Amino acid sequence: MNAITSLPCWRISNMTKAPIKAVGFDLDGTLFETHVNYSALYDSDKTILSEHNISFLDVFGENPELRRKRLPIKIWLNAHNRSEEYDEICKEIDELSLFYETQFINEAKEYPGSIKCIDFLKSKGLKVGLLTRGGYHYAKLALEKFKVFDKMDAIVGRDYSCYDEAKPSPIAMINFAKELKVRPEEILYIGDNATDYRSAVDAGATFIGVLSGAASKEFWEKTSRSIRTIDYAGDISYIIDEYIY
Repeated sequence: MNAITSLPCWRISNMTKAPIKAVGFDLDGTLFETHVNYSALYDSDKTILSEHNISFLDVFGENPELRRKRLPIKIWLNAHNRSEEYDEICKEIDELSLFYETQFINEAKEYPGSIKCIDFLKSKGLKVGLLTRGGYHYAKLALEKFKVFDKMDAIVGRDYSCYDEAKPSPIAMINFAKELKVRPEEILYIGDNATDYRSAVDAGATFIGVLSGAASKEFWEKTSRSIRTIDYAGDISYIIDEYIY
């Protein structure tokens, strides 16, 4: 068997990429163990639409996605001559989402090694940042709780730009790279679900999946055999040299 083809898929993929200059982390389930009422959070748009006497079913149909875009809301409002309400509705959805995100912020816990690895990565000359689907204020509160807010070279949340450009869109990773002042392919991104994976790989970044959050090893294997996994985000300290050459 050829020595190259006998290597794990993730290793073959890494051999073709540019050296890593930055490491990015997802927040919930990756960097920290957080307590969020996701059922209520994901239905924030449904709640606000109801308050504006707008049928959620009419806007999103019978089988809506869990992480929904806001374009269908704009289309519905335009079709019903209510386009002027869009900005206010989005503002109210964001405010309700932030409430659910921060509701139990004091219960957040550090995963083993997640704080220590930030200093270690920076000692290697790497930039370190946070890319989350959560809001910036929520991310700031979580990072401040563990006294690592000032150690981040970039923080990008769903409210960085247009909501529909948040993860899983690759635009989120491209915006993250811009803030880090590196190219997307120079980022190693660590996350715990398919949203993180899609945003990273579709933008050309390297991805590692953790087993601390939503996804199991079996899930990652079914998603792609090229995905390398680690137990906790902090474990990146043990293997980072493989990515910076």
